[in-house]
Amino acid sequence: MAAAGDYLGIRDDLMGAGDELILLRYLKPMIDDGASWPQHFGEDADVFNKNPSTVFNPENTVFLIVNPRTEACGKTDGCEYGSWRIMARDKLIKNEVTGKLLGFKKILKFCVKKTKRGREYKRSWVMEEFRLLNPKQDHVICKIRLLFHAEIGFLLSKHFSYSSGPLPATQSLPAYGYGFPNPEYEGAYYLRSLIDHENEWPSYVANDVFCMHPSALVDPHRDQMFAESGICIFANRTEACGYTDGCDGGCWRIMEGDKPIASIMEGETFGYRRVFKFCEADGTAKYSYTDPYGEVVFLTWIMEEYRLAEEEMKDKVLCVIKLL
Repeated sequence: MAAAGDYLGIRDDLMGAGDELILLRYLKPMIDDGASWPQHFGEDADVFNKNPSTVFNPENTVFLIVNPRTEACGKTDGCEYGSWRIMARDKLIKNEVTGKLLGFKKILKFCVKKTKRGREYKRSWVMEEFRLLNPKQDHVICKIRLLFHAEIGFLLSKHFSYSSGPLPATQSLPAYGYGFPNPEYEGAYYLRSLIDHENEWPSYVANDVFCMHPSALVDPHRDQMFAESGICIFANRTEACGYTDGCDGGCWRIMEGDKPIASIMEGETFGYRRVFKFCEADGTAKYSYTDPYGEVVFLTWIMEEYRLAEEEMKDKVLCVIKLL
């Protein structure tokens, strides 16, 4: 057990800990050696049946040991006010040096039942659940906090950016864009992705992608895969998108109108592409690099929006966000 004087050090360590550290420094010793840190971890086997708004402080991050954790957690349980539901299924957590598989992490959100308080959606309770490899292991660490929608989007983008192996279509974002020699092929690929999801539209769709700064979704400085190909996000859109919406940091504005995309096989138009650029509120570019000739090149956030030609699918789009 940690001494009382170590409280702040361990607390700070926990708050900044990555997935691997939480598994190896905290969960594994608790299970294998019986270690515990009661000042930092509560134990609550019934957390999935409670309303987090009544048991947790919305300003603090909570770390819980759930024992036992059952298969019903996040599926059939809940309370009168709402229920925890899985947003992102298992991400493989590996040792960064050896590549050895250490455990898994999933993300859940507390879904509130219908309420008249229409603005509650702006913040939601989110749970990151960590578990070790042993399939019979019923101890998990849950990190629970109240997050804004943009923070949830960023958390999901990191989760899927580093997932290993394919996940079911309704559970994983098509995390990164694809580069094709022929741009027409690229457009056809994205439209095909929309067709594949026509009957299984993902539950984690970003409704506010047109109302948030793109840096809330991805960190271009740290994510090399994003730098190479951009990030893809399924989104719901309205007629206002690109016209009247925006965020404190700026707004998306249409740069190129609808361009038809024809089926490679049949030659018929089956969708459209349009391009937006993000206009910073203060008018200055936030990202740049120096080319081989010593010139500073400023980069602009660009969004390519793909949608199918069918009228009933016009509000379901795939957004590819890049820095160009």
